[in-house]
Amino acid sequence: MRTLILSVVGTLLALIVFALPVAAQESVTITLREQSGSGQSGTAVLTAVGNQTRVVVTLSNPPAGVAQPAHIHEGTCANLNPQPRYPLQSLMNGRSETVVDVPLSQLLAGQFAINVHKSQEEIKTYVACGEIRAQVTPMTGARGRRLPVWGVIAAGLAGLLFLTSGMALRRVWR
Repeated sequence: MRTLILSVVGTLLALIVFALPVAAQESVTITLREQSGSGQSGTAVLTAVGNQTRVVVTLSNPPAGVAQPAHIHEGTCANLNPQPRYPLQSLMNGRSETVVDVPLSQLLAGQFAINVHKSQEEIKTYVACGEIRAQVTPMTGARGRRLPVWGVIAAGLAGLLFLTSGMALRRVWR
């Protein structure tokens, strides 16, 4: 009887630990692809900071001493809303860091792209663009989350059922 109680308590504790909600990805790396034959490509790393998002943009082959405006736009790189949704600090020497007033989860749930311009003078020339998308984790197949809570509970209950069935059969065969 003591074994059964310990098994049930252990199973319930495991269910509680594994069923705790896991936060969405805390950081996402976006690939910025070259546009307009610029020879510039790079990454944007988006990191959750509470209800805000830190955006660090890095591009290769930056023009010396030229500020390159960057923004988060609604849409895709192929179909970009020309009106920026969230302005970013202009890149200097191929790098920029900005904290935008929007949660990372909201950026991942929408359809947004990061766009870098050639310069303030040539603002209509895009040199790099990348679409903000959540990375799919191979282990879970979900956006940085573990199994759904119901899945963990069902697996735990199935395990508990097998455990108690085995213990009952053990008593019958004695």
